[in-house]
Amino acid sequence: MLKIQSISKAFGGKIVLDNISLEISESELFFLLGPSGCGKTTLLRIIAGLTQPDGGSVVFRGEDITHLPPEKRRLGMVFQNYSLWPHMTVFENVAYGLRRRKDTTDLARRVGEALGVTGLSGFEKRMPGTLSGGEQQRAALARALIYKSDLVLLDEPLSNLDARLRKELRGEIRRIHDELRLTMVYVTHDQEEAAVMSDRVALISQGQVVQTGTFREIRERPANTFVATFIGD
Repeated sequence: MLKIQSISKAFGGKIVLDNISLEISESELFFLLGPSGCGKTTLLRIIAGLTQPDGGSVVFRGEDITHLPPEKRRLGMVFQNYSLWPHMTVFENVAYGLRRRKDTTDLARRVGEALGVTGLSGFEKRMPGTLSGGEQQRAALARALIYKSDLVLLDEPLSNLDARLRKELRGEIRRIHDELRLTMVYVTHDQEEAAVMSDRVALISQGQVVQTGTFREIRERPANTFVATFIGD
């Protein structure tokens, strides 16, 4: 479904991504895992169209979308810091993207469905400032799901939550993925998240993919000392 082909990126002479290639299948919950600063968020932003690569291509369902603007890519994105408009209700936050696209057919029903899937039915009139961190992240997830996107990107969506909420939302994201059969690309540095949620994992270090496989495969057959040290206890 999604092919990352020889993607490279440098900022100010520093190489952040070095000739990365990956293939992600339909309905897969695929994790980009690695230490802070390894390039995984930059790669996610390139998939989203928020950052342009220096070389390589992004191919989605056979179409080269490398230079396509973000709003023309069939995807939703969930950010680390929620990115909710503080002056808008939950309903208006979730509906915002559809209004911008002038796609308002059955708007109330579609917002209601997205909020229902994420466990926020009845929250339509609430303001973001009255929500807990977990509820804000659910609202951000609903906003990404409302497009009926072919692809959902998640950039460390649980890192700002406490341990109890992280565990709760891990299960919710996995449930939503399985229920809607979405294709998701999920960035994290947390190996526990990758262990309990992922279908497959690409472990990234210093801008390169060092190993790809299921979490169990990587843990039991590490490709090198870095992988064994990062994944192991």
